[in-house]
Amino acid sequence: MYLQQVTNEILPGLTEMLADLGNGENGFGGTPLASGQTSLPDYLAACIAQTDPANLQPGFVPQTVFWVIGADGQVIGMVRMRHYLNDKLRERGGHIGYYIRRDQRGKGYGRETLRLALLELRKLGETRAMLTVDMDNPASIRVIEANGGKLESTAAGQDGRLFGRYWIDLQE
Repeated sequence: MYLQQVTNEILPGLTEMLADLGNGENGFGGTPLASGQTSLPDYLAACIAQTDPANLQPGFVPQTVFWVIGADGQVIGMVRMRHYLNDKLRERGGHIGYYIRRDQRGKGYGRETLRLALLELRKLGETRAMLTVDMDNPASIRVIEANGGKLESTAAGQDGRLFGRYWIDLQE
């Protein structure tokens, strides 16, 4: 498997993965496609535009979206990688969010997806990565810890759910 930065190309399995994501889950937000607010070509264009700070509203940081491509060439997940943290992302959100399609979970894709995303973040010059995770999501906690994540703190979100802030050293 590998990560491929989003382009305007509609890859095999992309529409199925985005439909599976829907409105999101476990702290990974959905897309405006799920609610019919945009078309797939417009969504892809928006993802591409988010890499350039000149295209962003105040308070937002550049991010790169990657598709997770399985061995069969199908899109099985996605990664959102913020290029750096602002105060809001230091509170909750972090550098990296990842999603693996439900029917592809439990196969080690999450662990490898995060490992590859950390390499991409390191290329941007970051020396540490922060991830936040709902504390009632043991699978994601295992993925983060398997990639060197160390729990810094926990807090209650606006929804009352407990989440953790993990840091991963990228210099090792």
